[in-house]
Amino acid sequence: MLPAIRDSNSLHQALDLGFRQLLLERGSILAMVGPLAAAARQGVAIFVNLDAVEGLAGDSAALAFLATDLGFSGVLSVKPHVLRDASRFRLRTIQRIHALDSTGLETGLNSIGLPAPYAIAIAPAVAIPQVMPTIRKSTNAPVWGTGFINTPEQANTVLAAGADVVSSAQPEVWRQFVRAPLPD
Repeated sequence: MLPAIRDSNSLHQALDLGFRQLLLERGSILAMVGPLAAAARQGVAIFVNLDAVEGLAGDSAALAFLATDLGFSGVLSVKPHVLRDASRFRLRTIQRIHALDSTGLETGLNSIGLPAPYAIAIAPAVAIPQVMPTIRKSTNAPVWGTGFINTPEQANTVLAAGADVVSSAQPEVWRQFVRAPLPD
């Protein structure tokens, strides 16, 4: 389980539950920068959605700030050129693919560039059982399921379909996975 953080309250809840990897999915980085940087210094892997978090641009200065000043682990984006730039800063790159229909999935898979991303994030995660065979024909990258995970049963279904990681913004779902470690 990868908690999707949207505000200081959800950040503190995830840290209190002992999660060692977090996805800053939405919200203002400025409102949480202190606690996020402190968590990163304590070894928590912080991934940032560059397409949705307020206060960051998808440029070299922002990437250097995340990697060097804050010590974050990686970034998530639908934009291959941003991910390519992020890899220069040794950030793990997660390419989000919107699998709302077959065209979106195909376009996303065809846009995977070099260097290859650390992982791909499929949104919505609930589509993974239907799209995993197509994904595996194109890439062996780890698959993260993001979006629309509101119950532990949905999370388990996505994991059973082959996702390596599933993300949810629901603390009630996180609690069901507290003892299940994330793979590195």
